[in-house]
This record gives sequence, structure tokens and C-alpha cells, in this order.
Amino acid sequence: MNRHGGGGGAIHNARGPSRTTVVDTRRLVVTAGVVLTLMLLAGCGTSKLATSTTVPPLSASRTTLPPEGGSRTTVTPSTGPITAPTTIPLKISGFLAQSVSFVTADDGFVMGLVACPNGACLALRHTVDRGSSWTSLAPPPTPLGQANNGGVDEMHFADAMDGWAFGDTLWVTHDGAQHWHQVDLGGIVVAMASGAGEAYALVGPCASTSPCSGSGHLFRSPVGQDSWTQVPGVSGQFDQGQYSLVVEGRTVFVLSAFPSPQLLTSSDGIHFSSLMVPCSPASANQPQAFVPGSLAASDPDNLAVACLGGAGAGSQMKQVLVSHDGGHTFQALPDPQMGGDGAKLAMPAPNTVLLATASAGTSMFRIASPDSAWTTPLLFADEGAGLTDLAFVDPANGALIHGPATAARFILGLPNPPSGLGELYLTDSGGSTWYPVNNLS
Repeated sequence: MNRHGGGGGAIHNARGPSRTTVVDTRRLVVTAGVVLTLMLLAGCGTSKLATSTTVPPLSASRTTLPPEGGSRTTVTPSTGPITAPTTIPLKISGFLAQSVSFVTADDGFVMGLVACPNGACLALRHTVDRGSSWTSLAPPPTPLGQANNGGVDEMHFADAMDGWAFGDTLWVTHDGAQHWHQVDLGGIVVAMASGAGEAYALVGPCASTSPCSGSGHLFRSPVGQDSWTQVPGVSGQFDQGQYSLVVEGRTVFVLSAFPSPQLLTSSDGIHFSSLMVPCSPASANQPQAFVPGSLAASDPDNLAVACLGGAGAGSQMKQVLVSHDGGHTFQALPDPQMGGDGAKLAMPAPNTVLLATASAGTSMFRIASPDSAWTTPLLFADEGAGLTDLAFVDPANGALIHGPATAARFILGLPNPPSGLGELYLTDSGGSTWYPVNNLS
């Protein structure tokens, strides 16, 4: 699906060949409510978590990125459709969704976990009738990614045949998930997008979650091929979070916060130039500068940027600014509520913006002209499980995952966990109302 979204980021555009994917933070951070609960459990010695919070390193094997303008791709064919076990709490039942990608309003894919003899296995579902019915497809032969286990935790399909599952590793299908093979771009893939027949990948340089000083890069390939080349002029510490990759037709936007805020644009996916980052700088009244947190677009001219300020006690200052001239000028929307940390954006239409945030709970906010304030279409008391892959294929039809499996497998190990985690939600009203899809098992 062409995704007019921010996070995460995933859905796609049914209005033409343009395809957009936005992913803000590939690895979901366990939010304050979850961390506090885990600390209390650990102190009592009664934790029921089956997955350690300790981050293991990747294997010693590591490939360096090619020089700018260079080309290097390693392809490892898969031996067939196999599922890989993933350890999570035994409370799993049904289908625990992780990532969604629609290529039209009706045709979409959902990746998640199902129970299997080994505990839980990666699974893939496909619909051609907007979730009324689903068929099972072969997932990539890798585990669900969490904390550098070599697996995947996001998915993007450019069309019904060509798709990618990515994270610590990158798996590719060109036959509608009948077969998968692995491609090595020299680092962790933190975001993917496609448009006008081209696929794009933001690649981080670090093989672990430890801080590193290396820069990540943007790679590009024709959608139906594995011919990736590094795009010159785009770099950043994307693996540290707060980034967005958005593609609308041939236009590409890259937003990142580290090592310094930047907003880049290209009309051909190859030659990039800098735009003004619209976040408020430090001042006498606001000693801490706002930093970019997320970007979304409805078309090449209309985009929105969320900026993040000081955070504390499960709340954070937020700004949302919109541009109707491709990012050359911006106007501020009314400030969203401070409740919740972070901000993931979607922009289904030029005058409609949605924002997802999480702390002890998870909230979705929406503003659409002529509204003068944000409304709250979704609100969950869910230990901060979060919303991912918030995106739209057109102004009306969108999707998201509530409590993706990477977060849910921690929360499901807590006493009296909330219900409704790992659920796919759809909207046909531009995000003003949403409904869960519960028939993926």
C-alpha cells in the first residue's frame, strides 16, 4: 500500500503508481509503563517473561557498506517456505500481528506470530477483500526480530508480487511470498518505501543496539530486482531512532534527528537537497529545542512534520507543522496533547493529520479541516503497547497494528495483561473511526 503514514512505519496508495512507506522507529521501545512494571516484577523475583530484556550481539560476521555510488548485493536463496520459532509467553493464542502492508484498499498482507510446536512461529496472511477473508502464505524463514536476533520486525510490499521483510536482516520475495531469499545491504534495515517502480531502504551501520558513531545510508533498487545501489548525499544515525522515509511517486523525503536534525527531499530519488527543519529552536522561554520526530505526506506537495520537546512522567511536548508547497514553508497546527511519549504521523489527505503516541496507555489523535482541536478516535489502556504501521492507501482507507507482537510478548507475560494486543485495525473514514479485524487465525 502506498502509505501516507509515519511510523514504523505501513499502507500504500490506490490512486496510482506512487507508493509510500513511513517507518519512524523500527524497533519498538518498551515504554515507561512497561518498563516500570518489569522493574517491579524483577524486584519481586516473579517475572513471567519468556524473553530476556538483555540484548544479545549479532554474530561476528559483518559487512561494510559500499562507497557512495557503489553497488554490492549479496543474495542467499532460501530452501523453501519454512517457519522459524520465536520464544514468547505461552499465553499467545490466535494470530498476534506485527506489521501490515496494503497495496490497494483491498489487497494487503499482515505478518505476525502464531502458536506452533516450538512455541511461536512467524506467519504471513494475505487478503484481497479488505480483511473479510485471509489466506496463509509462506513467511520468510527467520524469527520475529527483537533486540538483534537476526530476524525481521517490519514488512513492506510494493505490489502484489514484490515485498520485503526487514530488520536485522532483509528478506525479499518477487513472486507474492511463494519464495523468499536474503539480501545483505551491510547493516540493519530500519525503514523501507517504494514508488514509481523503485524501492528504497534506510540502512543503519551498527550491528547492535549499542551507540556507534557510524552513519547510515539510503539504498535504491528497481522494485522487481535485487540491484541495490547507495544513494549519494543521504546519511544519518538512523539506528538511534526518530527518522522517517516517505515516498510519493518519484518524490522522496528523508527526516532524521541524529547526529543533527535534517530534512532532505528529492524529485527523482537520486539527487537530494536540504529543506528547513521546522521545529522550534531553543529560546529564553523554551530552553530546550524541539527535534524532529516523524514525517508523513499525502502527495509530493503536502507533508506534515511532528517535533518533540521535553519529556517527563509519561508526557512530552509536541508540535505538528504542515506544508502545502513541498516543505518550503510550514504552518503550525494546534499543539497536540502532552500525554504520551513520541509521535508517529499519518497524512491521508492534505488537510487531515493523525498522530499516535504511547506511555502508560496508547492514544491516537486526529485533526482535519475545519477542526480547531485534535480529537481522539482511539484510546487504549494497554501498558503502552503502542500503534505501528499507521498509514493510508487513499484519503479514506487506512490500517494500523495495535500492540505489535514485539511489544505484546513482553506485556502478555505480566499479571493480568490487557486484551486486544496484536490486533489489526482498519478505517474507511479517513481515521475518524476504526474497527478491529479478528479473523486472521
